Amino acid sequence: MVKAILGYDIEPNMSVQAYEKWLREVHIEDLRRIPGLRRVVFNTVVGIVRGATTFYRIAELHYDSMEDFEKAAQWRRENPVSEERGPEGKTRFRFYVVCETEVIEF
Repeated sequence: MVKAILGYDIEPNMSVQAYEKWLREVHIEDLRRIPGLRRVVFNTVVGIVRGATTFYRIAELHYDSMEDFEKAAQWRRENPVSEERGPEGKTRFRFYVVCETEVIEF
């Protein structure tokens, strides 16, 4: 499995309520269209254990393989969302990484 992991804050000009409304009514629907995207997990940050960095949320976008991630990235380049539907001006990205995932069950 491959995950794109994004840490972000909400832009200061957005209220939490307005952001969540956009996320649920617009952005998730756009994410559903991405070929190969299997799951999205939203982790809302409730505390920082170490360091001074703050995040509103850390999101995980799950793909079956790196090939699926790359195909999805190409599809997004070929099918961009409009500025009003996209995250620009709403989301302040802190990091965006792609990881191979190993799960250890206990």
